[in-house]
Amino acid sequence: MTVAVITPKAGDYVVQGTEITRGAKKAAEEINAAGGLKKQKIKVLDIDDQCRDSTAVSTAQMLSLGQSHKINLVIGPYCANAFADVAEIYAKAKIFQIIPTSVDAANGKVMQKGLIKMLGYSTEQATDFFNFYNTHFAGEKVAVVSNIKQSQSVEISEAVTSQFTKHGKSVVLQNYTYDMTDGDYKALAKTIIKADNDIAFITGTSKNIRKLARQLRLLDEKIKIFINKYQATDTYFEYMEDLAENTYVLALRGKNDDPEFAETLVKLRLSGFETDGLALYGYEAVKLWAALVQKAGSFDYSKLAKVANNGKIKTSLGKLMFHNGSPKTSESYAIYQYQNGLFEKVN
Repeated sequence: MTVAVITPKAGDYVVQGTEITRGAKKAAEEINAAGGLKKQKIKVLDIDDQCRDSTAVSTAQMLSLGQSHKINLVIGPYCANAFADVAEIYAKAKIFQIIPTSVDAANGKVMQKGLIKMLGYSTEQATDFFNFYNTHFAGEKVAVVSNIKQSQSVEISEAVTSQFTKHGKSVVLQNYTYDMTDGDYKALAKTIIKADNDIAFITGTSKNIRKLARQLRLLDEKIKIFINKYQATDTYFEYMEDLAENTYVLALRGKNDDPEFAETLVKLRLSGFETDGLALYGYEAVKLWAALVQKAGSFDYSKLAKVANNGKIKTSLGKLMFHNGSPKTSESYAIYQYQNGLFEKVN
């Protein structure tokens, strides 16, 4: 049985891609060591789609032909390039597909019989950010910055705005975009600081985030900065150096505090496998597929799809309920504070 893991192998998102693949390989290794899945060994193909539309589509077309390998499962892609087209190609080829990370609202609406979006929606971080703000910084002014050319950036910033508006706190929030100052990060930082903002929630490309954050900290070392770990990437901390201190980082939870996951967590750590980052979700994507196969009693695409959309599926993350390929609830985001080179969970 062949599982194709499609993630970027270079560029800004290479760390995330490596983590997902590492987790998937660990799960396959465990299953194979226990005799396989329904006595079939699992082989993992590690494929780079470069986060490009054309590559994502050509990769899907290549895998759907199955000339060198019959593909039973696709995990990914990590990037949302040509998502609807790619999902349709896999569905027509009857290749089961699991997205191991959160998706934006537009891609959340893409439905195929054998497509599972494992964690829900990236806009969940807006709720988690607002709840943290309301508990710790209520009344302080917030600047929300977005890149109007990047759909996920716009969606997240709109979700944050919606949270503040819904709770009657829109008066403390101001929206900014990079084009307001024609890409001049220093000028944008000055505008934000001049408006007496205490907090900056920064979205956009990794370049956008690190460039603006640096200018903000150079102007006001006390301003509180919130970033998304997967948008900012590790280049943020390298570029910011000492200015990165006390940055707040939103990331998918590591499940360390989930009692249902405790047994799996201990088992993985005893085997030398740390579940930090997205490795956990690559691992769980394979485990979810294995649980579906066991419940369906088959690798058949249609039978797996039927099981996936009816009832609860027991995995080491707990019991997962899906509806049309989407989880009943979205995975929440944890908030960490970066201090002395370490991430301390603060919510």
